[in-house]
Order: sequence, then structure tokens, then C-alpha cells
Amino acid sequence: MDKKKLNVRSLMTFFVAASFLASIITGIAIFVSPQGRIANWVDWELLGLFKEDWANIHIVFSVLFIIAGIVHLYPYNWPTFKAFLAKRENGRLNLKKPRKEVIFALILAGVLVTGAVTKAPPFSYLFDFNAWAKEAWVVSDDYQPPFGHAEEVALTSFSKKMNMDLEKAVAELRSQGLKFEGPRQSLGVIAKLNGMSAMDVYMRIKKFEKQPEAVSASAYTPELVEERFNGTGVGKKTLAEMCEKTGFSIDKAKKRIAKAGVEATGGETLKELANALKVTPIDVLKLVLIKP
Repeated sequence: MDKKKLNVRSLMTFFVAASFLASIITGIAIFVSPQGRIANWVDWELLGLFKEDWANIHIVFSVLFIIAGIVHLYPYNWPTFKAFLAKRENGRLNLKKPRKEVIFALILAGVLVTGAVTKAPPFSYLFDFNAWAKEAWVVSDDYQPPFGHAEEVALTSFSKKMNMDLEKAVAELRSQGLKFEGPRQSLGVIAKLNGMSAMDVYMRIKKFEKQPEAVSASAYTPELVEERFNGTGVGKKTLAEMCEKTGFSIDKAKKRIAKAGVEATGGETLKELANALKVTPIDVLKLVLIKP
């Protein structure tokens, strides 16, 4: 057996390399994974791991990377690192004369931060690809939860929000062999108890939903818009789609949005219009539906 002391410097080098590799792999997995509301709704997984698992692994190895990187830098490589910072004069570093590599690195870092914040090309191309990769998992409307964090809501509250007969929903789930304590459990819990996704549970009882009563476009109030559309993913819908759904004139909608300062064609999503107006998608819908 090798009785030599553990070489901490070598150990830190391997830790840095291992955590760097793990961060790359987990980072790619998180980059291409669907939005959290989709991932949680359909129990998305990659290589047997859920999105939350990939995120947790990424966090753990990122912390390891930070710790190992600090130890690797100081004290083992600190003298070498300092030598790269500035030119030497009379045997000492003159920090007033930093090396051009340091200046270049700082400028590049500034460009990257600015590009990430402003989302200007070519950085916008990366974000667009990220958005495309996340949306590519949504192969049907069923992959969209009816509202945000629907899987966390108790079946009692879920049925009320979805205008669904609770007794029939519970009876249907029981008849299909699903095991759960009662309607106070959330869709997510019921799903896990039966080895399925929250979406699978919902699809079994969706037939008991009652369509809400039709509302004329002129009858909408701020409260009604919040009640009907908040948390239903309206940000992903185009202006034309929402006008068709609510029975509101697309031409009037364009005029009202134009009056607010943005020219719309109808093909923009409410989220895109909201970003342009610096409001929320629900606010855009209120702007369209509620007479000023």
C-alpha cells in the first residue's frame, strides 16, 4: 500500500476537472429541459433523472467547483496567478500596469454580461435556441398544465378551479384503480402514489369539466379577467388566438395596443407584447378586453 501523504494539490485538480465536467453535462440537461411547469406536470425525465434531480446535481457540483477552485488557486497557484496580473518593475508587480490579457478578459466579461442582459445579437440567438429547445418537448396541448403549479393543488381546489364535479372525479379515479387517501391530496401526490404524472391523473377526469358560461367581450372586468385567465398560460397564446377565444375584434385589439405604444400584427404572443409594454400578459389582456 502506498503510504505517501495525500497530495492535496492533485486532489483539488481532479475535483476541479470532475466538477467542471459534471457542470457541463448537467448544464446541458437543464438548458434543453422544458419549463418547470411543463416538467413537473408531465414528470419529464432524461436518463432516468427528473429536472429537479439535474438541478440538484448541478448545484452540488457547482459548489464543489467553487471550493476546489479556490483551494487550487490559493495557496498552490497564487504566485503564478499574481504574475499574470501585471507587469513587474524592480522585482514587484505594478498593478497600475495590468497585462493586456487581464484587460482583454475584463472587457470580454463586460461584453458577455451586457449581451446577456440586453439580449442583443448574437446572444439573442442562444436564448432563442434555448426557448425552442424547451418548447420542443410540448408535443400537444395536454402537456400544458391548465394553470401554474396545478400539480401542487389539492384535488378539491383543482376541481373547483376547473369547474369540475368533484364527486364524479374521485369516483372515476377510484374506478380506474388509482389509490389515494382522498381529494385533499394534490394531483402530484396522487400521481406519484400511482406511478404516473399529474397530467395522466388530469386526463382521467378532464371529461367532467364544465365549460364556463360565455362572456361577451364588453362584459369583462379586471376581476373577471384575473379569475378566468390568470395562471392559464395566456402568455404563450398569440393576440389573434386570444381574440378568437374571447370573441373580441382583432382590429380593436390592435388599436388599443397601438394606443398604448406598441404596433401589433396579431401574431405576437401576449408575453412578447407584455415585454414590449413592460407589463404582464394578464395586463395586456386587460388592456384589450376592458374598455378604457
